[in-house]
Amino acid sequence: MSIDFSKYPKLAAIMKAKESAPSSPILDENLYSDHESPQIAMSILDEEVSTSLIATDTSPRITLPDGEIDPRLKLLSHSSRTTLHKCPRKYQLYRLSSMERDAEQQKDLEQGVTFAYGSAVGVGVQSVLEDKTETQIYMDTFLEWDVDFLAENPKQKKSFALCMFAVQNFIQLREDGFLKDYELVYHNGAPAVELAFEILLPNGFKYRGFLDAVLKHKLTGEVMCLENKTSSGTANSTTFKNSGQALGYSVVLDQLFPELSSYVVLYLVYETKSYRYVELPFTKTLLQRALWLQELLIDTQMIELYDSYDVYPMHGESCLDFFRDCEYLDLCTLDTSHLTKPLTEDIVARIEKSEEVYKFSVSFEELIEAQISKGTI
Repeated sequence: MSIDFSKYPKLAAIMKAKESAPSSPILDENLYSDHESPQIAMSILDEEVSTSLIATDTSPRITLPDGEIDPRLKLLSHSSRTTLHKCPRKYQLYRLSSMERDAEQQKDLEQGVTFAYGSAVGVGVQSVLEDKTETQIYMDTFLEWDVDFLAENPKQKKSFALCMFAVQNFIQLREDGFLKDYELVYHNGAPAVELAFEILLPNGFKYRGFLDAVLKHKLTGEVMCLENKTSSGTANSTTFKNSGQALGYSVVLDQLFPELSSYVVLYLVYETKSYRYVELPFTKTLLQRALWLQELLIDTQMIELYDSYDVYPMHGESCLDFFRDCEYLDLCTLDTSHLTKPLTEDIVARIEKSEEVYKFSVSFEELIEAQISKGTI
């Protein structure tokens, strides 16, 4: 959560002086008057932010028993695990600073044109694979674009018009024979696109994700998971080769194809600056999944360890990410309760309601049994 200092007049003046100083540490005593020490400045922020959060949340609060971890910290996804590995403190603040993150779909929550572009192109590609008409394809893409239609990112060449152009390029790619030997898998009468799944881990932790599409070779029966990506740079196989994201897809495939021992993941990366799609296929085995499951367990145990000490370490080397300052820079040393939203009955209700989204659900124990039955453990 980024703090809008304009809402906190006392602190705004201090922060303005800090920004205009030629050289300033996180807190510089020279920026304050005789009666305003850094400690007083922090208490001002604590008071004003706390008051703001209380004013916007009227749902009854929940007090957790000693040793109990906030349920929001137990909801894992590929992107949240990446954040956890980069900086545990950011993971803690990011997870606890919103009422609805993970109570809704577990997609990347980055705002603005970048996310809208990638999401809309992905929906367009899925609609093409479903053999919808061009009108339906463009309508689906249009409805997924959730920012201003004139908004753009010129540097990365991302806009609504260029989003439509990317979808047109994929339509042409299909007409030229791309994936002509594969057909879309159907499950319970519905196309296997945007499939939501969750893994029920020990001690109440959950790992959640979405699979873009499942395809099957018409002759050989080879199963392929399609993962749509967009990139403002050059598509590089190193970026995706050992990504754990695709290993979670085996949860869905276990139910669709119980005898499957390996599968192919095709990363279809659209380079926004070259206007072309790049294919990056990788084969995933159940042995790789076994190792990935162990890593999931380690992550849950690390969160439990951090929480038991009430310390989520700050990794300073991650304060600059994607050429931008972390949104919690200069704030992460403050009291957690004043930077996050308290756990309320409304939040818990939203988390419980979100269970309806995940049609494929399997326990960690069931996955282990499947591994053993296939002789991979």
